[in-house]
Parts: sequence; structure tokens; C-alpha cells
Amino acid sequence: MNRKTLFWDLTFKLEAFTHTVPVPFAVYYAIITQKMEANHWKIFIALCLVFATGIGLLGTFVRHLLLKFLYAKIEKMRLPSNTSPLSIEEKEYAKSVKILLFRYPLIEAIIIVIRWLSGVIPISLLFFYLVEYTPSVARSAIFTFVMIAPISFVTYYFITESSIRNLFDLPQFKNVELQEKDIPKFNYFTRILVAFFSLAALPFVIFSYILYSLATGEIAVEDPMIPIVTVSFIFIIPLIVCSYVVAKSVNEGLNETSRSLGELAKGNFDVLVTAKSSDDFARQAFYLNSVIGTLKNMYAEIRNLNEGLEEKVTLRTDELNQSLNDISKLKVQQDGDYYLIYQLLNPFAIKDINSKTFHVEHFLRQKKAFEFKNQKYEIGGDINISHTIQLQDRKYILFVNADAMGKSMQGAGGALVFGSVFQSIVQRTKTDPGFKNLSPVEWLRSNLQELQLIFETFDGTMLVSLTMGLIEEGTGKLHFLNAEHPMIVLYRNDRANFLFPIISYRKLGTLGATPISKVNEFQLQPNDVLLIGSDGKDDLLFKNEEGEWEVLSEDEIFLEIVEKTKGNLESIIKEVDALGQVIDDFSIIRIAYESD
Repeated sequence: MNRKTLFWDLTFKLEAFTHTVPVPFAVYYAIITQKMEANHWKIFIALCLVFATGIGLLGTFVRHLLLKFLYAKIEKMRLPSNTSPLSIEEKEYAKSVKILLFRYPLIEAIIIVIRWLSGVIPISLLFFYLVEYTPSVARSAIFTFVMIAPISFVTYYFITESSIRNLFDLPQFKNVELQEKDIPKFNYFTRILVAFFSLAALPFVIFSYILYSLATGEIAVEDPMIPIVTVSFIFIIPLIVCSYVVAKSVNEGLNETSRSLGELAKGNFDVLVTAKSSDDFARQAFYLNSVIGTLKNMYAEIRNLNEGLEEKVTLRTDELNQSLNDISKLKVQQDGDYYLIYQLLNPFAIKDINSKTFHVEHFLRQKKAFEFKNQKYEIGGDINISHTIQLQDRKYILFVNADAMGKSMQGAGGALVFGSVFQSIVQRTKTDPGFKNLSPVEWLRSNLQELQLIFETFDGTMLVSLTMGLIEEGTGKLHFLNAEHPMIVLYRNDRANFLFPIISYRKLGTLGATPISKVNEFQLQPNDVLLIGSDGKDDLLFKNEEGEWEVLSEDEIFLEIVEKTKGNLESIIKEVDALGQVIDDFSIIRIAYESD
């Protein structure tokens, strides 16, 4: 829409309304509220015609200047291009012009109020000057302005807002983005409220003045019902006009929103909802554009995913297969390493007992299970070793239950080092006469100290807990050492108890540990059963009454199991497994002192 077309469209609609509604009301109001002589009426009517015509022409000229100014600003706006985007200053200028466009309806509405003010007051003052001061004319002027100004303000605002909506579709405004806070706010709650009171002001003022005139005897008509019926008839026109412009404003906002939603429903995510008024639909335009932008991004992502999806799936499958092959190769290599450790560790877990008095059993279940060449194996940090040795020409049962700290490879590495060193000590004892002449206490003390010194070389990274002991076969005298290991369980006379060591040492490999000085002693009796095990027998995972998994770690429960099974190793293992899931390496040495 060019400037001339908009000018004549606005002028026709606004001036037609003014001379159809407010002017007839003002004229009729003056007729029924004034008692004048004929020559006074002539002067009054002449003043009204002169000022009405002059102010109308002046208002039309001001509209011409305003639209000329507005279009000049629009024409100065430069259209952006791919090679020449708008600068910051140009963007700010474009925003200011668009904001001015939002404010233009309010300017027209204010001008019509000023026009009425500029007509009513000067006409009254000139009439007083040329004729005489007349109170009824003064009252009429005040009531006329109160009656006419609100309805003129509302109607001018809505008509102007409707006429300039198309300007927002100009290319210059297409890419001009405003924030919600930049647009003047005139929501529909306020609009309808103002429209209602402006409509109510017309009949209320006239009827109030008629009642006042009747009470004071100043009414200019003989039959009051005639002006009442006439005003009611004339009131139909502003009621229709005002209702129409308000309804049209709502309808245009709904049509704009519906059009955008319709395009969005068709899959057109390039649609842009343009705010064209200062009402609630402008706020909805911002929200809809935000939603459309989000949907557009989501649609683009989904389309990118779908395009070449088969190729991407194939590529991803190949990558996963390659990763699986790599993992399988690593698994085979790892299992090969585990198998090597197993093969190295297995020879050190020895039970070499030759005794008619003592019966020795071993049980070992490592936590880490693996498969190599279709065979299942286990590795871990627990190790059981037992031998028959001679010291000072006496026969002894040597036993050790050790637990190297760490899981899988780390624990197995510690057990491997311990087993190799301990086996060398045993072989040295069996072959070197100097070691055969040591007493049980000296043998345990010196060898535990030697193990401590060897493990100290690992700077505290490899620790081993253990219980190591010697039982004299002829007398049943037990000498043992404990290095932070679970206590030995003694089963005697159907009761199970712990053998509390008088002194217990730190784990092998602990830096700064106390030197080995004392050895624990205990006298066994026939039918006694010793159970020497790692902490795996006490760490169980079980479900509580609420069905939640908990870790059970109580030594006393193992005593109850020993008593229940009468110290039978196979039964003990079954009871432990029935109680819960063992979550650590599990090893036990059972030594039974058999009666003659």
C-alpha cells in the first residue's frame, strides 16, 4: 500500500466516522441544552462550522505530514542481501521505524482528542466574547468533550491500527526482529474496558444532562421523550461502529495466527508470525515464532538423521563390529595373560602332607573366573599351602593361608610372588641342615621377617595378609603368626571359637612395620579341628527382607556355620553359599587332629 492510498483510506474512514457519530451528537446535544435567541444561534452555528472545518482540514494536513514522514523513514531503510548484511546502526534504525509504526495508531487517537479540545474550548470562549457569558454553553462545552473524546479516541485507534497492518508486510520489515518489551502494550482487557466506557459515556452524559435540565427547568424541548428516543436511535451508530472495529481487530489477529498455524500444519516451518498490533496477538506472535523455530530445528535434525540412515546404520554397524572384534582380540589376549598367571600360580598352591595324626584339606575358589580354549579357570589373591617338614628332628605340619590385596591380576600377582618366595623357603628348609636345626618359633619368626623384607621392596603397593603356623605332630603343639588375617577357628567339643593371637603383625609389605619378635602358641587336643581362612568366607551379598541387596560381613556367623556342620569342610562351603553370594576370593584350610 503506497502513501497516497493509505492517506485517503484513513482520511475517509476517520472523517466519515467523525461526521457521522460525534458531530451529530454534539449538534443535537447543543440544540436540546441551549435556549438562545435566533441571532445568538447564528453566531454559535457559524463558530462551530468555521472551527469544525478548519480543525478538520488541519487534522487532515497533519495526517498527511505524519504519513509522509513515516514513509520517508521506511524508504530510507535498506534491504539486506547475502553479500551486504545490515550494519548495527542500520538494524537499530530499522527497529526504531518499526516501533514508530506500532505507535502510529496512538498518535492518531491523541490528535483527534486534541482536535476536539481545540474546537470546543475556543468556540465557547469566542461565543462568550462576541455575545455574552452563558453558563449553559460552558456546561455544554465540558459535557460535550467528556462525551465525544473517549469514543473518538477508541475508534480512531482501532481504525488506524487496522489500516496500517499491511505495512508490516513490507520487505523492509521482514527481517527486523523486535523483542517483546519493545512493542507498546495495549491488551484486549484494557481495549474492551476502554471501548465499553467510551460507549457508555455518550448516552450517560446526554441523559444525565436532560435530567439536570428537567430539574432546573433549562431544557430546550417541551417533551423530554423526544430527545431520549432520538439519542437512543443515534446511539445505535457508534455502538455498531465501535463493536465492528473491536471485533475486526480481534478477527485480524486470529486470522494471522490461524494462517501461520495452518502453514505450520502443512509442514511449512519457514512461516513467520508477524506482530502487527500492540495487543495480545503480538505477544502470541513471539511465542509462536519461538515454537516454530524449535520445531524447525527438530525437523531439520530428524531429516538429517533420516537422510542416508541406511548408510549411517551400515557404517555404525561396521564400526561396532570392528570394535567388537578389537574387544574380542583384547579379551583373548587378556584371557591368555590370565591363563599364564594361572599356570604360574598353580604349582605354588601345594598340599604336601604325610601324617597319620593330622588330616589336612584345602578349599580355594577365586573370584575372577575366565575361559581359555573352552576351559574354565580362576585366578585371584588367595593361596593355600601346606607341607610336612622336620625341625630339630621333629615332624611338623606347616600351613599358610594368605590373601594378597587387590582384584584379579593385582591380587594374583601378589599371590604369585608370595607363593614363589614361600616355596623357596620350604625347599631350603627341607634341604639345608642349618634351617632344620631351627626351633619352630625361630623358623616362623625369621621366615616371616624375610617375607616382610621382600614385600617392602614394592613400596607398599603389594600387601599380603596371612596366618602361618607349625603343628608338632607328636605333641599337637601349635605355633602360629597372624598378619592382619582372620583369626583361626577352633572346633572343640561341638563348640567353635576363635584362637585370639596374643600378638598380631601388620600385613606383609607394610612400610615401617614392627619387627617379628613373638610367636603365638596353643596346645591342641585330639579331635580338635582348625579352620584357617581368608575374609572371603565372611563377605557375603544377600537380600534383606525389603528385597534390597546388602553386604554381610560378620565373623560370628561363620562360627555358627562351623558348629552347625560340625566342622565338615564340604558342608561349611554349602552353608556359606546358601547364606549369600560370596563377593571375594574364598579359601579355607581344614586341619583335623585325629585321635589314636
